[in-house]
Amino acid sequence: MTDPSLIVPLMKARVPAEVQLEFPLPADEEPVRDAFAGELYVTYALEHADESAPSGRRYEYIARRHCAELGVEPDGLRARAVLNLRDRRPELGLNWYPDVRAVTVTVGGLEASLLLDEGFLDKLAQDVEGDLVVAAPARDVFVASGTGHPEGVDKLRWAVAQVWARERSDADPAWDAPASALLGHELLVRRAGAWEILTTVS
Repeated sequence: MTDPSLIVPLMKARVPAEVQLEFPLPADEEPVRDAFAGELYVTYALEHADESAPSGRRYEYIARRHCAELGVEPDGLRARAVLNLRDRRPELGLNWYPDVRAVTVTVGGLEASLLLDEGFLDKLAQDVEGDLVVAAPARDVFVASGTGHPEGVDKLRWAVAQVWARERSDADPAWDAPASALLGHELLVRRAGAWEILTTVS
């Protein structure tokens, strides 16, 4: 574990207390975690190519004890990981829905981690009315609209339902996601550069 260019951010959801590990890891072995919004938090990992993994990638979580070896302070992991994400995922795609003002963003995995890329978010916010709203119900799903587009926000809710209904026979297979990568049902809204759970659309 020596190459800091492999560090990427991973969005995760808090695990309910009843399913947490009975024997937690020692503090120096716990992956570094940063609170994000709602039930979401950010952790960091080294991304390795692995043909045996379903995604073709394997992730090695970074604990505080690894930071010195990587030459990165724990507080600097987020900035480094976001820069690496841009370098490792240069093919960013925007697919606007034809019927509503909403867009699906693809980067070849880790789409939810785009929630951390302030430069990208600033640009995307210019393409919608009102505050930027994002659905990131799984690690590889990022759909956005604005509070000024109620029909776009409805499309985000539809996308969340598709991801969470993936096991039903009528679910759209394009929204299929591994259960371990599921994040949550909430929509997030970005106001004054900070994220919060969307409760109403005004």
